[in-house]
Order: sequence, then C-alpha cells, then structure tokens
Amino acid sequence: MMPGGPLTRVLVTGSDGQLGTAFVNRLSASVPVTGVDLGSLDLTSPARVREFVRDYRPTLVLNCAAFNDVDGAEARPLEAYRVNAEAVWTLAALANELDALLVHYSTEFVYDGCLDRPYTEDDDPSPQSVYGMTKLAGERFAAAARRNYVLRLSSLYGGHTRRTTIDWIERQARAGQRVTAFSDRTVSPSYVPDVVEATLDLLAGPAPFGLYNCGSSDWCTWADVAERVLQARGRPDLLDRVPFAAAAGRAARPRHCAMSSGRLCRHAAHPRTWAAALDDYLSGHSGPAAAAR
Repeated sequence: MMPGGPLTRVLVTGSDGQLGTAFVNRLSASVPVTGVDLGSLDLTSPARVREFVRDYRPTLVLNCAAFNDVDGAEARPLEAYRVNAEAVWTLAALANELDALLVHYSTEFVYDGCLDRPYTEDDDPSPQSVYGMTKLAGERFAAAARRNYVLRLSSLYGGHTRRTTIDWIERQARAGQRVTAFSDRTVSPSYVPDVVEATLDLLAGPAPFGLYNCGSSDWCTWADVAERVLQARGRPDLLDRVPFAAAAGRAARPRHCAMSSGRLCRHAAHPRTWAAALDDYLSGHSGPAAAAR
C-alpha cells in the first residue's frame, strides 16, 4: 500500500539509468510497471508526456529522469531546464489530475557547500551551477503535486551502468593507475539499493509528504571513499590526496555536500553508513544486510 491508496500501476521515467533500472527490476514482479527513457518518451514535449501518462493512468510516478551532465548544463542550460524542471511541472500537473503520487529525485547540488555541518532539509538552498538551479526548480515544481515525495541524493552509485566515480576508482585500481581524490570535499553517498528501499519505506507510510535528504546516514570525504575502495582491491598505494581547490570543471561544485538524513530515518530503515553501503557494493551484494544497519 502507498499513502492514500493501493500501488496498482507504476510509471518509471529514466528507466535506462541507475535508479530507474533498479526500480523496474524491484517492482515488476509485484505490480504492473512501465519504464520509459528519454529515447522512448520525450520529456521535453509536454503534449507527448500528457498523452502517454493519461493513457497509462499510473497511480505512482517515479521520476528518475534527469539531465545530469553538470558541466554540460553550463553550455546547454535550456535543455537541462526542460528535463530537470519543465518536465517535472508537467508530471506534477498530471499527478494531480490522476490523483497519483509523484516521487522525484533531486541532488545535493542545490546547496552552496559553505556550511561546516551536514545540510538539513530546512537549510536554504543556494545552487552554484546551472545544473543545481534546474534541479532546484524541479524540486519546487514537484512540490506542486498534492501527493509528493522529493528525495535529494548525493553522488549516486551502485547501479548497472558502472560509470560512477567509485567505478572509475575500481578501474584505476585494476589497471594499476593512480587515483586523485579530494581530501576536503565531503559527501553523503547515495547507494542505489538503499535509495530504492528508502523510497519503498516512505511509500509504505505513514510518512508525511515532502522533502527528504537521502544520502548515507553519515558523511565522508572523497579521499575516504577512494581509500576504502583501493584497500578492498589491495592497492592503497595508488591514492593521491588533493585539495578541492585543485578541482577543474566548467561548473561550480559545492565543496561541503554532507547531508543529514535524520528526517528520512524517522520513517525508513535506510540508508546505512557510507562505509557499510560501499562494502556491500564492493562485495557484489545487491541490497542491504541487516547486520550492517
């Protein structure tokens, strides 16, 4: 059951991505699920989205689609806005029309990275990049749905694509190549299986609708992450720690991205600590182990 009624028909947007694929795989055995990616449904066309959604009539929309090329968004701001914000407005309006529940996923890039403590949902967002600005607009549009959950994620990893920073570190280790990692950029990494389970916990209710941070239950630096990966692969000697001031990239990125998931943990059993989730991923497991919580 989900808040306000049964979960009878699910639409997953961004079904070719890490999170979307995980939701399709997790839910398809128990409920009708339709997954669409940007190739099969042009989310930048409100008319096409309205036609498709009205025909399918979902009771739950999991919006996992995003324009997540942080540097690319600086050069293509309109494209980023159409996917990250305008499409969310269309989905929120349709959710209200169909009395469906909308779950939307955002990012820690809505924060400016200037706090010296983990960000909470009550902290004022202040994005420093086009990507962050478009994702913040998407959050606010999602909130227009009467029944909505908005989950802010951080450094998502653990899906099928194997194209995340953590996967790059592993490839470097296998190749015997050096790994540079920031010693002072803090994150609360979001592990795909934990995000899925936390979302399902919210849907099981009763959890108030609204905004939730959904990173690990604690925080770390990227150097901490790299060190743990390299140690697990027997190559701790490959790590080079560098300051965030050495970062290159077209878009500004927040330095301090630690998030507090305290609000989420009052209603969900997940997520776990960053180290427990990362160990789970590195060992090849696909979901949380009770002993690690």
